Amino acid sequence: MKQLIALSSLVLLSGCFLSDDLRLPPMKDATDYTVKVDQEIPIVGEDTLSQWWERFNDPTLDALIEKALVESPDRLIAEAAIAEARGLRRTSLSYLFPQVGASGNIGREDTGSSFAKYPDSFYDAGFDASFEIDVFGRNRNNYSASDAQLAAAEEQYHDVSLTLIGEVARSYIDFRAAQNQLRIARKNLKSQEKTLGLIEDLFRLGSAPKLDVERTLNLVNTTRASIPEFKRQEDNARLRLSVLTGVLPQDLIQLLLIDSEIPGSDVSPVLMAPAQVVSARPDVRAAIANLKAGSALRDAAFAELFPTFNLSGFYGVADNALASTVEPWNIALGAAVRLLDFGRIEGRIDAAEAREMQAYQLYRKTILEAVTEVETALSDYAHISNRYVSLERAYKSANSALELSQTLYKEGEISFLDVLDAQRTANNAEASKVSAKAAQAQALIRLYKSFGVY
Repeated sequence: MKQLIALSSLVLLSGCFLSDDLRLPPMKDATDYTVKVDQEIPIVGEDTLSQWWERFNDPTLDALIEKALVESPDRLIAEAAIAEARGLRRTSLSYLFPQVGASGNIGREDTGSSFAKYPDSFYDAGFDASFEIDVFGRNRNNYSASDAQLAAAEEQYHDVSLTLIGEVARSYIDFRAAQNQLRIARKNLKSQEKTLGLIEDLFRLGSAPKLDVERTLNLVNTTRASIPEFKRQEDNARLRLSVLTGVLPQDLIQLLLIDSEIPGSDVSPVLMAPAQVVSARPDVRAAIANLKAGSALRDAAFAELFPTFNLSGFYGVADNALASTVEPWNIALGAAVRLLDFGRIEGRIDAAEAREMQAYQLYRKTILEAVTEVETALSDYAHISNRYVSLERAYKSANSALELSQTLYKEGEISFLDVLDAQRTANNAEASKVSAKAAQAQALIRLYKSFGVY
């Protein structure tokens, strides 16, 4: 019988070592970016990128991000998730130590025995302790999993913070872009209404045809129709900032009341090496922690195949009608093993291995997304910057053409229709330049956010 038990134990232990042989496929490291840009962009470290939003030199943006980091519901929810994970880890840790309890009773009893003529008082009190000897590491692996889950919750908190900063900055750019488009539309409308008044005077004097009046009126109404749309975009961006910062819209108006230019046009981009990006991003670190938790839970599930050993003890005092004061105690070592559960444990092991593989694939996906997010933002910034330069030149040319057309019209060289076309072209060129400037700032924000540093 002893030989049979020893042989069975060796078989079970060999199964444990076979479990440790399970390995996940290796990951290939990213070493360089595939997107190439015209300008030379320096490679910097994490310290250089700390509080990158201050590079935009906009006090309002700094104030909004500061409010968001303190008041945002998303960040406070992530903070509460850390507290929850910390509590679960503490619970898992408790299983590595003895469990101690105490109990006591006091009362009156009548046993009905002929030896006891009257009811008697009784009491008992005792302490009991139990400890699971974690031979096969089930409790240790459960604790390791909860510790990794806490680390994942902490990294998710940082990821929420980083995402929050990026969304606040992007919504602020949207707000300033709409505000600038609104200012340009109002300026153009004022100029066009003045032109309309002049044409109407000329029409009354018989110096201009009715057609010129209608064409000018069409341009005025088109510009006037764009104003509510820009105002709607401005309001939407302002209300998004309210949710992101955790501040009521009424309390945010004063901060955004002053008109300002779109920030970021003079900010130079920087880069981090791909390996730096992977190590710095909190979503990657959270994915690594989740993978560690999945592996530990797999090992914990596998340990359920083996026996459990428990050490227990009791000490107490008692006094009743049948016995005078006694001090009972005991100490015992117990073992238990499941002999037949119809695949319950194997099913849990299969599920744990599948969850581990899910965590591994999510880790792979997160790394791919980290590197491609940097490259996408870099590509966007490079192409949008080139577009912005061309649109700025187009705007200058359109303004020059407008001034020239007005001079030629006064000299009778061209028709008023040519003046209206030049004015429409100049207005569109200015609006396109503002849109490209906002898109350039948005791409720069995405680039900084993709590094995972704040």
